[in-house]
Amino acid sequence: MKPPKVTIVGAAGGVGASLAHLLVNAHDPYEIALIGRSPQSVTCLLMDAASLAPLGRTPIVRHGETRDFHDSDIIVITASVPLTAWAPRADSLADNAEVVHPYFREIAKISADWRGHVIVVTNPIDVFSSWLRRYAQIDRSRILGYSWNDSLRLRVAVARALGEDAADITAWVIGEHGDAFVPLFDRILVAGEPVRLSTPQCETILADLRTFYTRWGRLGIPRTTEWTTAAGVARMIHDITHGWPVQWTASVALNGEYGLSDVNVGVPVAMDAQGVLGVVEWNLEASQHAALERAAAVVRDRVDGLGGL
Repeated sequence: MKPPKVTIVGAAGGVGASLAHLLVNAHDPYEIALIGRSPQSVTCLLMDAASLAPLGRTPIVRHGETRDFHDSDIIVITASVPLTAWAPRADSLADNAEVVHPYFREIAKISADWRGHVIVVTNPIDVFSSWLRRYAQIDRSRILGYSWNDSLRLRVAVARALGEDAADITAWVIGEHGDAFVPLFDRILVAGEPVRLSTPQCETILADLRTFYTRWGRLGIPRTTEWTTAAGVARMIHDITHGWPVQWTASVALNGEYGLSDVNVGVPVAMDAQGVLGVVEWNLEASQHAALERAAAVVRDRVDGLGGL
């Protein structure tokens, strides 16, 4: 049986290279096409991967081109400008739009009956996944923005506040992958059991989440969260290509869900029996729903400013 094909754009960057490494070493094989702005950097990755052969199976990995999009099962867009210290994600909008624009233009040419998925990792992910959705012919459920990190960080912050193991925490963040994120404190579980946090605990956790990106930027290293992001995207790829009916969050185009349309924001999604990702609608508190609407307005306004592909 032919292994799933994954094309990674921005393969020589921190997230792209980390993702390629995880897929090369995954239990089930993938065919991997690597696209980078520097052919030499991709060649270095391929030379490195070739030396893994004595440790197990020979990796199925090679130089990629945009024509690989058309028969890929997954296209991952990680290409971006270097992270700037102190700058919020939205500040990279114009520069990153120039980086992803030629790839988005090629994806927009893919026929409507394509059965693969695009995972947008380049920030601001809600804006770029919305931008691509406006012009691509493929179904809205097949364009996903990677926003799972917010929920993972919330779980870590909750575990820290409660003195619990983060692996036992279930917690969710929806909304924008940025300042307009919406943590759902009323859905927190510890070892499967609901837990109600105190106001001081919620404030401490919120402060932890709101300052994470700033604290990272202060370190002055022009790289994003490579390990967590790559691991999360690898998990999404595995679940999609294997048809696992698990639930995680992603930025998808809404069509009436949560009272919103024609905009991508982070929401819970799950796979149905036919392997199609669909939006899961939860009952939100009034304040949570208002915050989600504000996030959608922020994203929509920024997409409107980008123009066409």
